[in-house]
Amino acid sequence: MQNHCSLFKNFLHAPFSLCAGKSCRRPSNAIIFLLSAWLYVLTMVLPVTAMASTPPVAGFSDMPLEYGKVIYRINENSPKQLYIIGISHRDPETGRNGSTTIQTQTDIFRIGEWLHRNRELQLLLPEGYFTAAETCPPALAHSSSSQLDSYLLRQKLADESRFVNAEMLLKENCRLRVSQVEDRSIYDAVFQSLRNLKTTGTAQSSPQERLAQLQYLQEVRTAVLLQKIPAIVDRELNDGMIHNQSAMFTIGLNHLQDIVRYFQNNAIKINSPDAGRMQPANYTAELNLLKNGFGVTIIIPRTLADDRRLLQMTNLDRILLAYGRTGQEWLN
Repeated sequence: MQNHCSLFKNFLHAPFSLCAGKSCRRPSNAIIFLLSAWLYVLTMVLPVTAMASTPPVAGFSDMPLEYGKVIYRINENSPKQLYIIGISHRDPETGRNGSTTIQTQTDIFRIGEWLHRNRELQLLLPEGYFTAAETCPPALAHSSSSQLDSYLLRQKLADESRFVNAEMLLKENCRLRVSQVEDRSIYDAVFQSLRNLKTTGTAQSSPQERLAQLQYLQEVRTAVLLQKIPAIVDRELNDGMIHNQSAMFTIGLNHLQDIVRYFQNNAIKINSPDAGRMQPANYTAELNLLKNGFGVTIIIPRTLADDRRLLQMTNLDRILLAYGRTGQEWLN
């Protein structure tokens, strides 16, 4: 890896980093506590709410079923393709692997590897990734990934002496270009709102109001991430860093319920928690991905797709049921 320090954080799971330099620091106990509190809020408190030469995508019937489950697909024949992968990470308090962490990360790696080999994937857009400009090398056109057998892959992911995840291994073995999609200002706003959950309530800000504000900001953050992707893909293509318009976007599983709703409604609409006060305005927008003709495929790693309790917690079981009633095509 290059001499730079990059940070991945997932507010639903463990914070983690991608770095080779000595300047990276492990998150403080306070940050880990706050992230753990946010995970608890989501699972126990919040209510469940419902160049352009790339060949056309023929479908995912040939993707091995043991890698993942395709839960949503639109515009599959477009030369522009975004693959959204719902992810999870290590325990938020200890930083250790859970009972399914290694297998989930293995699934994510295999999905990315398959997309690279079969869909000419060259660009990786991880949630929570920050890096200085011009630090990641360009992807290599038609590069062949180094073989990483299942034993070695699991061994690398199980090593808790240093941090490693599927995205890092994809960058290293498939020579994928990694680019920042996070917006620093909204990212910091969410983190500050997360801190505010610990403060004592006032007459102007009750715990319920702060929780609603955090939920609102987190959903806005999800929308902003999506909205930035077409411009980032175009920029990387025009700069010669990639040679097609496909990208893989990894994001926490809990965000998928909002993303599916946006595509179901063909628009983004997020209501402010309290429009009668000095609160952020309602967020409404057309989907840039659809306006720019992107195809979108949403994939859940097989280990997570087989976890019924997790699907219930993230509302994905209800989404699957709703789409089944409308006759939408659901695969795998």
